[in-house]
Amino acid sequence: MRLHAGLLSLALLAGCAGHVADYVGPRSTIITPQLVRYGYTVVETRCVGETLGRTVRPGRLRDLAAAAGAVNRGFYNPAELGVRDLVWVATTIGSRTRSALEQANRDCGVAAEPAQPPVVAVAAPPPVPPAAWLNLGAAGSGQSIAVDAATIERTEGRRAAWFRLTDPGADPSPDLFHLVVDCGARTIDATERRRIGADGSVVERREYPSNPLPVEDDTVMQIAWMSLCT
Repeated sequence: MRLHAGLLSLALLAGCAGHVADYVGPRSTIITPQLVRYGYTVVETRCVGETLGRTVRPGRLRDLAAAAGAVNRGFYNPAELGVRDLVWVATTIGSRTRSALEQANRDCGVAAEPAQPPVVAVAAPPPVPPAAWLNLGAAGSGQSIAVDAATIERTEGRRAAWFRLTDPGADPSPDLFHLVVDCGARTIDATERRRIGADGSVVERREYPSNPLPVEDDTVMQIAWMSLCT
């Protein structure tokens, strides 16, 4: 039991060594390497590091150092890291940490513009072409099928598009089906269903596992196959 107790004491001591060092050594060294990375001068690094060591708890200072170390590109200028970037990183740790860093910057004469959330350029999605429904005809059951011609995709031996069905005497179904047609194998695979609301938006969506089925004669599926493959 004494051996196990001794090993446990050593393990606990090793696990806490980093935290003990925070209290017996200069706390400024926790954040100093990151201050250098973020463009602080030597004088600014010493001043801001010592100030933060006095005003921020060691655990929170380590959190700031870890978060800052994970950033490799500037938010405001991707080519370099700057003071504003570090202030923004501090925001993710907490308002007190950010306030302490901003106060340290002011006390040490570090010029830094307010770190507003960085603007990230997002490419606009490509325009969606309006639906172009073409009625392909009706099967012997009276059920008809239409294809959105704007969605037809053609690859070697295959066709794909969105279709909708209409029962005899009824309005077109709000359910649209994405069908993949294998022209040579004469099969059709329904990969997805979307239900369209009254305002034209998708209100329900369901994807299906691949399950190509043979095209049967005198069905709307035969009409779809013939329209796209012949």
